[in-house]
Amino acid sequence: MTRAARLTLLVLGVVGIVWLVSRTGPRLLLELVVRVGWSFLAIVALYAVHVGLRAVALWRSLPAGLVPFAEVLRVRLSGEAVEMLTFTGPFLAEPAKGWLLTRRGMTTTDAFAAVITEYLLYTVTSSWLAATAVIILLGRGRLPSSVHSAAVLVLGLTLAFIAAFAYAAIAGVGLIVPILLRSRWLLGRRRAEAAALTFAPIEDSLIRFLHGRHGRVAQVFVVEAVAQLLLILEIWIVIAVIGLSTSWRTSLIVEGGVKFIGVVFGFVPGQFGASEGVYVLLARAVGLPAAAGLTLALVRRVRGLLVAGAGLVVLSRFDHR
Repeated sequence: MTRAARLTLLVLGVVGIVWLVSRTGPRLLLELVVRVGWSFLAIVALYAVHVGLRAVALWRSLPAGLVPFAEVLRVRLSGEAVEMLTFTGPFLAEPAKGWLLTRRGMTTTDAFAAVITEYLLYTVTSSWLAATAVIILLGRGRLPSSVHSAAVLVLGLTLAFIAAFAYAAIAGVGLIVPILLRSRWLLGRRRAEAAALTFAPIEDSLIRFLHGRHGRVAQVFVVEAVAQLLLILEIWIVIAVIGLSTSWRTSLIVEGGVKFIGVVFGFVPGQFGASEGVYVLLARAVGLPAAAGLTLALVRRVRGLLVAGAGLVVLSRFDHR
């Protein structure tokens, strides 16, 4: 995507946020943000622990003893800075983590296999949470008719992804390289074969880990699940302190519903406007005012930027640019 196109999408996203704020009422939004108050420090701390737990998951996905945990934590914080401050989401942050691990003595294959393993297992736990949220919403019949079909499609794709992961892990069979080879019609024969050849050793390492290191996989799953629970707790705190709901189910639905904003709207810089719109939609679906959704979106943006700022300091201290 060209720089002009990204800039246009960014401007449209900001315009969308302004429109949402004007529709929900700036005064009400400001009142809810003020109510968050000092609880914001707890929210920042929770997110920092969440990032730390994902660093633990990445560390446990590495071959034992190759890189100390302190260095992996630095890589994870640096990746957070890249993700938040470049408006590219995981599309640049995950490769950046792999590159930074190679600067710490790992081979390219081991580094990128570990990063993909951690991200894959995080995505699987996210998928379970998202599927649960969509099932609850569909069962309640609270979704607008305009998005009902999209929700069913998302649920189907999510369950298909979970099934594909389970098959690959249990059978020890890679799926990505065959998909790349069959994408000749889209990428062209040379590009598809080159991509498959490049990714083959990484997928082999990934499958060996998933199929042969059951104890490690279970550890990473548990760590990722706890990290997900912290995000649910974060939403619960925000909704509770603004005086609207203390329902854990509400927090679970909202967190599950926003799981794939970064992937689905990855073409929108920083997901500006798209993210806020999804939060507003989910807030209304669970019976909360639209201002509550915007408050959640704003609080999460600011706490993400603060943690990313810490990551930027860490990134600046690496030996190589």
